[in-house]
Amino acid sequence: MKRFIKRVLKALWRATSPVRRPLMARFDARVSGLIAGTVNARMMPTLVEALAISGHRLERIEGALARADRSATALAEEIDLVLNGLSREVFRMQVQLDSLRQAVADGAREAGGLSIVEESGEETPVRRPSAHERSRVG
Repeated sequence: MKRFIKRVLKALWRATSPVRRPLMARFDARVSGLIAGTVNARMMPTLVEALAISGHRLERIEGALARADRSATALAEEIDLVLNGLSREVFRMQVQLDSLRQAVADGAREAGGLSIVEESGEETPVRRPSAHERSRVG
């Protein structure tokens, strides 16, 4: 008996499928619309507020990045100027060192060696530069 009732119910279930499918689709669409409306009504104000706060924070971050970029650019220009001045000073010092080496080499040739004592064994007085000559650079 149980099998017979089961067969009859299955046959009725299959027979009602052409009517049942469109009704189930409409019911599903209606329920989905109600749920979406409820979720939107409750969640949208919170989401809109959170998005507004996020947008404001993003604008602040972009402003900070722009200031940092300008600061980095100014710092790079300043470093470039300092390095250019330093390289010019190093070049000037190299030229001055070369001229001093040349002067020492010329003085050594004239004296016959690197000694500041004359060959006779007597020391000659060493001329000390004046204050004006000591303070002069280059």
